[in-house]
Amino acid sequence: MRASPCLAGLAVLLLGAGCSTGGGTGGSSAGTLSARDRVPADLRQAGVLVVGSDETYAPMEFLKDGQAVGFDVDLAGALAGKLGLRLDYRAADFGTLIDQVTTGKITMAMSSMTDNAKRQKLVEFVDYLNVGSSIVIHKDAADVIGYRGLCGLRVGGQPDTFYVDVLNDTASACPAGRKLTPVLTKDPVGAMRAGKIDAYVNDYPLAAYDVNSDSSLRISGEQIEAAPYGMAVAKQRHDIAKAIQAALYELIDDGTYDKVVAKWKLPDGSLKTGALNGGA
Repeated sequence: MRASPCLAGLAVLLLGAGCSTGGGTGGSSAGTLSARDRVPADLRQAGVLVVGSDETYAPMEFLKDGQAVGFDVDLAGALAGKLGLRLDYRAADFGTLIDQVTTGKITMAMSSMTDNAKRQKLVEFVDYLNVGSSIVIHKDAADVIGYRGLCGLRVGGQPDTFYVDVLNDTASACPAGRKLTPVLTKDPVGAMRAGKIDAYVNDYPLAAYDVNSDSSLRISGEQIEAAPYGMAVAKQRHDIAKAIQAALYELIDDGTYDKVVAKWKLPDGSLKTGALNGGA
């Protein structure tokens, strides 16, 4: 679903706030040291947090007027500030990000990457957002709850994504007389406007972005099979993961995390556990 971005690299200088002094989430979960105090010596000496991302996934990370913007971009900048580091935000193809982390080319990958057991064998994750699948319908349509609720409808899904299997598997389980018709489309919003489909399925952030951009659409029901997005760090750099975790807790404590969630209109994705390798 991801294509190679056209931005070669973006460096942003961000000045951080001091450490959080309250107990809160950060105090109880990250210990008494501030995030800045937890930054490993080599990273502090370098003075830069190099973050790799594939900026093709609005509203998480995408290009606008030639600049990288999105939820992940804002949160990465705030994390760098808490760590007292300069943010070097670099574009990369999604499929290369884990390799770049494990070989030390980047400090961290932050690109709507689901934390799961398979990836945990290669990297360590700091979880920061809860994301599942969402069903988008016309604003005035009857509610559709769960994949089985799609039976009897023409349902859009993007090609080359796991939604192709979801729609085919659901279609095979639909009862007689309530056939689900899968429709593969790269532009589900356009297909909805043209009356070619009755609903479509997509990741929650993309679905939320669509409905916030088009008042004729709405999300129906809760997220399906939600799992955490994680910031990926090399397994041998647990010290960096702990510093990032502490910075995330400080952003939660001081309200910055909630502001970023609100800015990008992702309230159902809020995840404040800051867990390490919390995905299954």
